[in-house]
Amino acid sequence: MEVPEIAQFARNFSVMVRIQGPDPKRLKIQRHAFHLHQSGKTTLSASGLLLPMGSLNDTPPVFDHICSIHGYSGALVVTVASVVEPFLAAQYRNNPSQEFFPQLIPGACIDVLVEEGEKTGTNGLGEHVTTPSWLPSHVLALVDVSASSTALVSLIGAHNGPSEHSSWELGWSLATLKNEKLDAFQKQVGNDIRSLVQIHGNQSSDESSNLLKMAKSATRIAILRVPALDLEKLIHINISPPQERGNLLLVMGSPFGVLSPLHFFNSISYGAVANCCPSHSHRSSLLMADVHCLPGMEGGPVFDKHACLTGILTTPLRQKDGRAEIQLVITWDAIATAWVNQVRKEPKRAQKEQSDRQIDSSPFKKALSSIVLVTVGSGAWASGIVLNKHGLILTNAHIVEPWRFGRTSLLGLTDNNTISSVQHGMPLSWREGNVGEQESQIFFPSRLGGSSSLGVSGHGASLLNFSHNRYGNISVRLDHMDCPIWCSARVVYVSKGPLDIALLQLESVPNQLHEINPEFRCPPSGLSVHVIGHGLLGPQSDVCPSVSSGVIANVIKIPGSLHLHGSSKMEAETKNIPVMLQTTAAVHPGASGGAVVNSDGHMIGLVTSNARHGGGNIIPRLNFSIPCAALEPIFKFSEKQDLLLLQVLDKPNEVLSSIWALVPVQSPKSDSPLEKSNREGKGSRFSKFLAEKHAEFAPRRDVEALNKGKLHSKI
Repeated sequence: MEVPEIAQFARNFSVMVRIQGPDPKRLKIQRHAFHLHQSGKTTLSASGLLLPMGSLNDTPPVFDHICSIHGYSGALVVTVASVVEPFLAAQYRNNPSQEFFPQLIPGACIDVLVEEGEKTGTNGLGEHVTTPSWLPSHVLALVDVSASSTALVSLIGAHNGPSEHSSWELGWSLATLKNEKLDAFQKQVGNDIRSLVQIHGNQSSDESSNLLKMAKSATRIAILRVPALDLEKLIHINISPPQERGNLLLVMGSPFGVLSPLHFFNSISYGAVANCCPSHSHRSSLLMADVHCLPGMEGGPVFDKHACLTGILTTPLRQKDGRAEIQLVITWDAIATAWVNQVRKEPKRAQKEQSDRQIDSSPFKKALSSIVLVTVGSGAWASGIVLNKHGLILTNAHIVEPWRFGRTSLLGLTDNNTISSVQHGMPLSWREGNVGEQESQIFFPSRLGGSSSLGVSGHGASLLNFSHNRYGNISVRLDHMDCPIWCSARVVYVSKGPLDIALLQLESVPNQLHEINPEFRCPPSGLSVHVIGHGLLGPQSDVCPSVSSGVIANVIKIPGSLHLHGSSKMEAETKNIPVMLQTTAAVHPGASGGAVVNSDGHMIGLVTSNARHGGGNIIPRLNFSIPCAALEPIFKFSEKQDLLLLQVLDKPNEVLSSIWALVPVQSPKSDSPLEKSNREGKGSRFSKFLAEKHAEFAPRRDVEALNKGKLHSKI
């Protein structure tokens, strides 16, 4: 189905949930990114999934139980519990024994906005025309989706101890500074965001306990009844099969809905499945979604490419000191089995899992299994690509030699290893060297880094004689099997040329390695692509590589040929060789060394960097990759093991260096000394301008690096 068709179908099952009640001290607003507060009353809103009676072929046992104990038969609404919990009476808060009998404080009420509401007439075809209308609603139960809660704990690595995961919290990244002057509308709206972690943090000094509470709170749902719903016709809704990374997702919800339902009711956003949790399971209870969502959309239904129900959106994870968000979806499978009576459904579930394994041989699935996690020392993680069955891994040179790019070594991070990597997506010198506000608003490429190393001993020989002491301990995690495998690795090649390339060799090679399948043809602009890598979530998490989707935004080419193997000089002069790809897929710290693949699962580029604004903020959806055409010697080397094939990559190339430094490239018409002098003069002036602008804000070591011409900024 096309996206407009899916959206039209989704409108039948999407509602906006509004709750309001007395709040003279404005205590109810602390869990929410936006609210309305007037005359001592607070109004909150979220989105919800509408389930008319009989719309499901197989009603979840917990729903049957709830309706039975309340003596109710009618339409239900499923939403996030966080919109209801602030208005619960004190004795019903955090009380598992009362989960099926919650009561609101006096004066609080809930209503829902539905698409098929009041009839306002007929159209030219004689069909009734309806407008959205508010219907009274009541809360029946709060249900903990324990399978999704467990998956979330695994996602953030809470099982590894509190020091491993304190850089993540629950909430939206949009925020208003407390000291910022607000206009009347902003004051009325109360655009005040505080994470649920911080609220729970006041209840206990045990960080692990707080994070478990956070996971439970994030995956708790509310069941509402809507007795006044009167539909002309009943529409059935199908449940989607287990999702795979890269599959289309459509979310329908009402962002900031309480502010103006007319403008925001039932908005859509679509993207793809970024990851499935728990990893190595064929029945996911939690999905990471590469979808742009806004506050107020939590609780909204999520559909797949066939308009089948996948689950509901919940509050995202966000970085405490960053703007990165991870959108989360509670799967319907987890909701349907959220009660003890789910045991009678297990045989049917196991049979379906067996059939799901048949899709593992798809080209895209093979590309996913070719991406590995690389850890260096105890302070950095990145991604890598399996090139052959002998354990040759392609990654970026800045992962093992960050000093070559004007950076403090990633190996020198402080003791809070994983925290540092998540909080500081860039190597230290650029993080500390805050560029500040600049009139020119220059963009700089920013290299992605990460943290934590879990090495195991191995046995074997490297292709080249690189010293372990020089690069520290290098470990590689492979996720192509049912259980992750850690292997020791060593550096066998680091390019000394302008391309950010390094090769690692596994010291002990597991069976059934899946090598990547490259595509050397130049990809066209506008081509749909996926970026696969370990962005944001490193070795402390159990998840496999994540997927983000976008298109090729631009292809930068240079005339001639980079590699003359098998080509005559005349043939080379007639070609324009791609040397840089720009994509709109989201690229986050940790994705360095990952792959850009097309819809067939063929690799078309190696992720190296993304853009960073002059003010210091990373721009995830403006990123740079090395095309496979420029990596041709690497792939030939992986086949023939001939070191001479790599020598061409070590040769200096001023044009290529300028492109990857984001410096304007001149197109010389001749090689006369005068023109060469002019070109060098212009380049020097531009480099001097960059150095002077940075000198106003950067630390001394960064200025020295810039003056030495080392403006090779990497992610």
